[in-house]
Amino acid sequence: MSTTSSPHALESARIDWSDPAAPVSAQFDDVYFSKHDGAAETDYVFLQHNGLPERWADHPRRHFTVAETGFGTGLNLLVLWQRFNAHRKANPDATCQRLHFVSFEKYPLNVTDLSRAHRQWPQFAEMASTLRAHYPPATSGCHRLVMQGGEVVVDLWFGDVLEQLPTLDRGHNGVVDAWFLDGFAPSKNPEMWQPQLFEQMARLSRPGASFATFTAAGVVRRGLQEAGFEVSKVPGFGRKREMARGQLAASAPIVEPAQPTEVTIVGAGLAAAATALGLVRRGVGVTLYCQDEGPAMAASGNRQGAIYPLLNQADDGLSRFFQQAFPLARQTLLSMVEAGYPIAHELSGVLQLAIDDKSAQRLTALGQCPYPTELVHGVDASSASDIAGVPLTQGGVYYPLGGWLCPAELTAALLTEAQQSGRLLCHYRHRLTELHHDGEQWQLQFEEGAQGRAQTVILAMGHNSADLPQTAPLPLNPVRGQISYPPEGPTTAQLKTVLCADGYLVPAQDGRLTCGASFGRGDAGSDWRAGDRDEVAQRMTRSFGETNWHHELALDDSGRAAVRAAVRDHLPLVGPLPDWDALAQWEPGQPLPLQPGLHLVSGLGSRGLCSAALCAELLVSQLLDEPRPQNQDQQARLTPGRLWMRKRLKGQPISR
Repeated sequence: MSTTSSPHALESARIDWSDPAAPVSAQFDDVYFSKHDGAAETDYVFLQHNGLPERWADHPRRHFTVAETGFGTGLNLLVLWQRFNAHRKANPDATCQRLHFVSFEKYPLNVTDLSRAHRQWPQFAEMASTLRAHYPPATSGCHRLVMQGGEVVVDLWFGDVLEQLPTLDRGHNGVVDAWFLDGFAPSKNPEMWQPQLFEQMARLSRPGASFATFTAAGVVRRGLQEAGFEVSKVPGFGRKREMARGQLAASAPIVEPAQPTEVTIVGAGLAAAATALGLVRRGVGVTLYCQDEGPAMAASGNRQGAIYPLLNQADDGLSRFFQQAFPLARQTLLSMVEAGYPIAHELSGVLQLAIDDKSAQRLTALGQCPYPTELVHGVDASSASDIAGVPLTQGGVYYPLGGWLCPAELTAALLTEAQQSGRLLCHYRHRLTELHHDGEQWQLQFEEGAQGRAQTVILAMGHNSADLPQTAPLPLNPVRGQISYPPEGPTTAQLKTVLCADGYLVPAQDGRLTCGASFGRGDAGSDWRAGDRDEVAQRMTRSFGETNWHHELALDDSGRAAVRAAVRDHLPLVGPLPDWDALAQWEPGQPLPLQPGLHLVSGLGSRGLCSAALCAELLVSQLLDEPRPQNQDQQARLTPGRLWMRKRLKGQPISR
């Protein structure tokens, strides 16, 4: 795993718009797209010479993956997207139902420049608007965009393609079906057109993967051939004499691993619901069991919760994960709202405020880090007061894209959307008591005698996920949290944004605020307690005691307690569950020993609203051998057996 460092500021694209029909990159002194019908050039060079759309008609997998070097304005995606939609309409019964687009960009355009470029192609207006609405803040790594109800998935990898490609997981037999080898000309951008690029293309390609590129430069053709591609020159577009196309040379027949067509999920919180929706959208049937009367009755059941990323001064795995999780969490919420689901929410920002000198220094340093200002920036007490709509005595940092939402309503919306597919069956009042593998399938035993069978099981039961022999070594800790719902007062009724300090305060909904939370590590009780109410009151005093409105926070007996699952390194547990006994003897470099078909998504802690969507997408991508929305290092940081693996990497003995 890489070491921590200061956050790396991505350099945005600098564009010369002297000719709006042919914008020029200041970094490369080259045009982004052809002045003579850029969309037609994309169709000719990249689609036609990758055999598209014809290949989709008999593609044997449910998704087709295109990888691109150089996202730029997104023109190649828009042309491909439009042609894919036309194919779907003409071939509704084709096996291939989903388009996955993976693209890399060293110098991301801002949304304003994207919008300006997109005016050149009114035929793509609706798709371009959707793309811009999903476009993430420019932080390094992978940003997953789930569009058109999951039919179109885009992974935007911001950063140098030569640095990013080696970090990608190639899956079982490669993950890319076709390459759009784009980017500025080799004479303008020689740093990209290196042997490492072609070698990584071959590593990530599925058998028979194709490529097409606008250039026929000798260094490109030779590099591709040396990496294992068959290369041919063909006439170029317009006035360009030649271009290159080809495919990965044939290799020995491979055995495709079986992919699940039916999955059982145990749990009905936000992570379980997001995972269920991700699976049914990919054509997988889901049977869901939950011990409660309905969904989101445990940690996901609060009426209000804050959503904002967990960032720090070090560009470590924790901060990177939340930089990438947060935009997807917003997308998930807004897509459900756009679909008509009633989810109480207000994305009016989150203020994180100092409570003493130490926290003030930390937040000042965070506010000075080179993160995009739309993600986070520092504010003084005066600016914080203006943003919040109430007087504040401390400054801190502001997350403009954050806010609050109702977790219970979002969870219900995700499950309802999944049920609309006809592929989700929910069983409530089913408490899992035993799990046993008979050599072929998992046998699930529930309280009061009900039973189930499944080859693939996902445990998403919060802290209860560690209650089985197969999961007992998991480093999950129950953390009790109680929140209160004080009535709004004359000043607090004006609160416009979430305030986080020693505790948090959420703007009023139906006349009552939400504040919290108590912190009971190792406490799995969910009963309401007066002592916890007093703890919340103390947190409010430490947070806002110097304001002239603190006295309005009159906590009564309204409130709720729930137990969340936390891990000491503050990252979730996502992925296949290891065979713990075999892991105790595991040596680095060997395949990780796994329990067959048993997977986990848990340990989301207090940031589940931010992390659940990305955890679900990662787990589903692993299950179905699709491109992963996290690099290999990040997947290792999230894997359920990571603490045991770290001990083995250090040569330390471990046992149950």
